[in-house]
Amino acid sequence: MTYAFGAGVRLDTTVTNTSGTPADPVSIEVSILLPDGTVSGPHTPVHDGTGLYHYDYLPAQAGRYIARWVTATPTGADEEAFDVAPLWGEAGVLSLREAKKQLNIDADDTTDDDEIQGYIRSITRPCERVVGSLVRRTVVEKHEGGYAVALNAPPVLEVVSVEAILTGGDGQDVADLDVDGPTGIVQRTDGCYMRGPLRWTYTAGRTEILAHVNLAARIILQHLWDTQRGTMGGGRGFANDEVWDPRFGFSIPRRAQELLGDQPPGIA
Repeated sequence: MTYAFGAGVRLDTTVTNTSGTPADPVSIEVSILLPDGTVSGPHTPVHDGTGLYHYDYLPAQAGRYIARWVTATPTGADEEAFDVAPLWGEAGVLSLREAKKQLNIDADDTTDDDEIQGYIRSITRPCERVVGSLVRRTVVEKHEGGYAVALNAPPVLEVVSVEAILTGGDGQDVADLDVDGPTGIVQRTDGCYMRGPLRWTYTAGRTEILAHVNLAARIILQHLWDTQRGTMGGGRGFANDEVWDPRFGFSIPRRAQELLGDQPPGIA
């Protein structure tokens, strides 16, 4: 489960005895392993009923967390992982409203919202592999020196800082840089050499999602949603004119690849 940065997380557990019947332990606590390797807790959870407990936690970092429940009499331990998206990182290539409309799910029906949001996050990066960064995010990279540097996640919206990694090295003033946003190629406006290694921090992404990318994302979402529910038929029988592309394991239909601009094999 992935939560938006700043949202509270409800952790819950059910304690059972050796016969599998819910039972209240003599003691129970929950500790949380944070993304930076430190541990929050142990915390005392809230008792909701026989064998039922919860603890509300507010994450202060983005990344993967692991909640560990420990009980005594009955004695047991259980772990569950959850993720917190970076600030502004919860959104994907589609909005939840767009996704539900594509899947013919009523906007007021929230039953599958968490699952749909997981699908949206999952299809965003495959689209970005073809068309470049879509969602605005901060990227930090190391590059050696040169007269020009090609950043790895174009398009680039802004170069935030360029810092020298080695003691005595020279960073770069971003005001002295020319940034070609679509390609991510950066050079000094005076044409001078940039001595590295340098740590580049920049903002990647787009201010708008183009119509053909939006449509491709909706096609991929529909395909994966139907496949997960067993409505696409068995085996590797392809609907309509679909052709299996081994690079994508048939997660991305051919028509979506073409919309994104990636030509499938066998087409001249």
